[in-house]
Amino acid sequence: MMIKRILILAVFVLVFVNNSFCQSVTLPRIFADHMVLQRDIPLRIWGWNTPNQKVNVQIDGIEATTISDANGAWELLLPPHQAGGPYELEVTSEGTVIIRDVLYGDVWLAGGQSNMEWKIGWKIDNWEEELEDTNYPDIRYYEVINELAPAPKSDVSTGEWVQASPETAKEFSAVAWFFAKHNHQEKKVPVGIIDSNWGGTPAEAWVDARKLLSIPGYKEEAAHVLDPNVDWEEKVRENEANQEEKWHILGDKEGALKTGAQMISYKDNKWQEVEIPTQDPLSDVAWLRKEIKLKDSPQKAQLYLGDLLQEAMIFVNGKLIAEEGWQDTTAILDIEPGLLKKGKNLVAVRVVNSWDNKVRIGKPGKVWLKTDDEKINLEGKWKYSNNIEPKVPNVEFYNWKPGFLYNAMIAPLSGYGLKGFIWYQGENNAGQHEYYEDVFKALITDWRVHWKQEYVPFLFVQLANYLQRQDVQPESDWAYLRDAQTGALELPNTGMATIIDIGVAEDIHPRNKQDVGKRLWLAARKVAYNDDIVYSGPMYKSIQVNGNKAEISFTNIGSGLKVKGDILDGFIIAGADGKFYKAKAELNGDKVLVSSDQVSEPKAVRYAWADNPNATLYNKEGLPAVPFKTD
Repeated sequence: MMIKRILILAVFVLVFVNNSFCQSVTLPRIFADHMVLQRDIPLRIWGWNTPNQKVNVQIDGIEATTISDANGAWELLLPPHQAGGPYELEVTSEGTVIIRDVLYGDVWLAGGQSNMEWKIGWKIDNWEEELEDTNYPDIRYYEVINELAPAPKSDVSTGEWVQASPETAKEFSAVAWFFAKHNHQEKKVPVGIIDSNWGGTPAEAWVDARKLLSIPGYKEEAAHVLDPNVDWEEKVRENEANQEEKWHILGDKEGALKTGAQMISYKDNKWQEVEIPTQDPLSDVAWLRKEIKLKDSPQKAQLYLGDLLQEAMIFVNGKLIAEEGWQDTTAILDIEPGLLKKGKNLVAVRVVNSWDNKVRIGKPGKVWLKTDDEKINLEGKWKYSNNIEPKVPNVEFYNWKPGFLYNAMIAPLSGYGLKGFIWYQGENNAGQHEYYEDVFKALITDWRVHWKQEYVPFLFVQLANYLQRQDVQPESDWAYLRDAQTGALELPNTGMATIIDIGVAEDIHPRNKQDVGKRLWLAARKVAYNDDIVYSGPMYKSIQVNGNKAEISFTNIGSGLKVKGDILDGFIIAGADGKFYKAKAELNGDKVLVSSDQVSEPKAVRYAWADNPNATLYNKEGLPAVPFKTD
């Protein structure tokens, strides 16, 4: 009897082991139901298996076979396939994986920082109307989770392909959505967007650190990242623990209410006083209180706090009347009738800054309470404390380290067949603009190498206008960064969308994502599809000096040059001393004549060369001229 039991157990174990091996063939998570495969090119399919096992892949009657290597890795190429579907992709070894509802179409990887990350539901222009027109199930979206790694990973941690609909598209990258919608409607093919971006990150984080060892400005930091004597895994673990604690503190709304700091009865006599608007940043979980005395109980009232950086809870007489997230613009708030009383009232605010722990509140002239018959200025002294809730632990920006985002969010995807890349980033590198052209070119060329698609199109967005307008600003960091972006056009099969005319002075995240997606699509039509179109605004070609005037010639003039507005503005000019002055400019056919009474012999001309220039030069197709400098 004992021998029989042992034999039965042995058979059970053998069957279990064999079944485990039968299910061992796996693919990266990007290969999943509803995925889009790139049409018309040989496709790399890869995964893992038990070593030295035959693997067969088939779809729509075509198939390919390979053998897994000694480590169990395998890959093969499927021949090109035209747009269409749905199909099933079947991967067979000793077990079988079936991926359903697979389409062939055009696949784009959308990378960058927050302006590419910015979702439709984060209140872009006309976002609710735009959501109504998102029922396009042949547009599919794959969001790569934000994660970092000190060494390249073989797969992403999670992800799924989602079909576009009014229920799902709210979470789609807005720029990528409008781009994909144009692609789908005009080329009549399915479109897949792989969304791999992270707000507030620099370009060097997205480049393989090994590539940065030869790039000026990044050599030392890249070498430090690659130093085998540094335990980056442990550093990342510790940092992630701090990050988790930080988010728990910042997001603890229940704990915030339990403090009672929002109530009139709360004793704040030991709090210090600070001036609002803030001159110097506050820190941690900042609570602020302001008492207001009213002659009557108003029927209508509005509260405005100017600007809150960057997440806030706003209370009136103990009641939460609004919450603000990092992506929200501080709004004028309506206060419900009856909440404000005759006599003493309280405005209390809990503000945190999840970005860099530097809390700022208010703007001059924009902190007030408006009641039925008066507008009360709330600037001046407020009670303040950041000791009511726990202190925010320090969190390092490891997502800024060379290669850390490439390792976790790009390397695992490399090789998945693409039509091209779309990229919107640069804000976080403006302070080191002198290095950007080199690091950006390294990113483009290195991604192409890793994808084994040497000339795959790479399309990118030039930074929008931002910050307060200055007519003459020759040392603008943002202008130099834009110029570095233009320099990347020297690489083959690249295209740039210029958006120098749709930015917002006070918002680094302009909500007009429609035009960004459209202009990227124009670049794609030219670069990726070879359509015979005008895809760019006028670009600087040459300068010819005649007396006290400089004559500027352009390419990409389309049907001709035109001026938007009453005058041709945005030019500055300098002589041999290098001092720039605001210039007069006029159209002369397809050229522009530039001069100044203060410059007798022009040596240099710049256009739209400022953080937030007044860009007025266009071609007749309605595309703005690309900012430039002749010196």
